[in-house]
Amino acid sequence: MSILIRHTIASGLILIFVTIFFIESLQLPDTAARLPQIVIVLIAILAIAMFIQAFIEQKKTADTSKRDEGSEKINIKRVFIFGISIAIYIFFLDIIGYFILTPVYCFAVFMYLRATNVLLALILSTGFTAFIYGVFNIFLNIPIPMGILS
Repeated sequence: MSILIRHTIASGLILIFVTIFFIESLQLPDTAARLPQIVIVLIAILAIAMFIQAFIEQKKTADTSKRDEGSEKINIKRVFIFGISIAIYIFFLDIIGYFILTPVYCFAVFMYLRATNVLLALILSTGFTAFIYGVFNIFLNIPIPMGILS
């Protein structure tokens, strides 16, 4: 399956989900619906941009040379373990709390997926948690699961 087809499927699924969420957000009061609708529109724009980028890359690749598509195999074991880790994270979120569990989870996922080095993984996981704290707790006053910290 070509990269363009994969990105087309992913973009299509994302657009279906954001359409459903946008329709559901219309039932919220205007002030409560504003932020979710902004986020939904941004996600839709990014999905369309992902498709356009894949289309442009496909044209470049077709013009120059054919790539070996068989070299990009999906590691089913890694996908399964990642999915299980998400389920475990969700299960323990209320028990342990967001501010303890999230940086640990993000760091563990970065290391498991070999996405970055240790220092950058620490900075990203703590920085992301601090950003969420600032946006949701301080700016929006939305409660976050505190777990053992409450």
